[in-house]
Amino acid sequence: MNEGTSDILIIIAHPDDEVFGSGTLCLCAEKGFKISLACATDGEGGSSDGRPDVLLGEIRRRELSLSARVLGVSDVCFLGQPDSAHPDAEGDGSWDQPGLIRKLAEMIRQQNPQLILTHGPQGGYGHPAHRLVYRSVVAATQAVSFAGSIFSFCGKVDGAFFSWHFDQPGDVMVDARSFLSRRTASLSCHQTQLAYFVQPPFPRSLRKIASALFGFTFAFTEAGRKRLPIATPARFFRKFPVEGLVLQKAPAAGRPHFFREHFSSDHRVQINR
Repeated sequence: MNEGTSDILIIIAHPDDEVFGSGTLCLCAEKGFKISLACATDGEGGSSDGRPDVLLGEIRRRELSLSARVLGVSDVCFLGQPDSAHPDAEGDGSWDQPGLIRKLAEMIRQQNPQLILTHGPQGGYGHPAHRLVYRSVVAATQAVSFAGSIFSFCGKVDGAFFSWHFDQPGDVMVDARSFLSRRTASLSCHQTQLAYFVQPPFPRSLRKIASALFGFTFAFTEAGRKRLPIATPARFFRKFPVEGLVLQKAPAAGRPHFFREHFSSDHRVQINR
């Protein structure tokens, strides 16, 4: 990552986690904010299709770099933690959390962002690496007395597809429909992991089978399209048009948080807190 300041620093656990804040990144890039991204792992533990871990890690680094460029991110760096199922356990695959906190603290000190965007305290949907990133970010910001806003992505949005997975209600809602093509292109960069997002699980109940059949039968209606299986990146984002953001830390000295300060008059941003 280049030295110098950034307006926004997004900190994620794996390549492709930026997908869940991609509309927010597009919105901020459109406004002219400089965005930097830090990723804790190379993603070598993801879906591999038989590739060696080292090779998969290299591929996923490139995938994230391409995705970030599409979203308007200026700089990307990787923090060298292993992509394991239990990063907070002892033994092989555990993260060097003190080392990660030091790296993040130095990065925050150098970048001096107005906004840090990261995972939530429960990982959005419970992922242990996401939770560990959140704890590390909090510790790093405390170490440098960070005075800006901290928001997490994956906030609940009432009635939104996929949102039932998430664990905190959103305080800021970003209508990302105008960025559909860029969000789609960004997700398409993650070719090694695309199946996670676009291949629906085989229906396991009569209700889900009936829902899919309804979708195909009434695809010419909005209600039908919501029930279509997710077969393309564009369809994923059509089912995920609004991003919920959760305020984890307000700025110091009673200042308005980042979105209230910069987007209160933007019709695409709904501020609930």
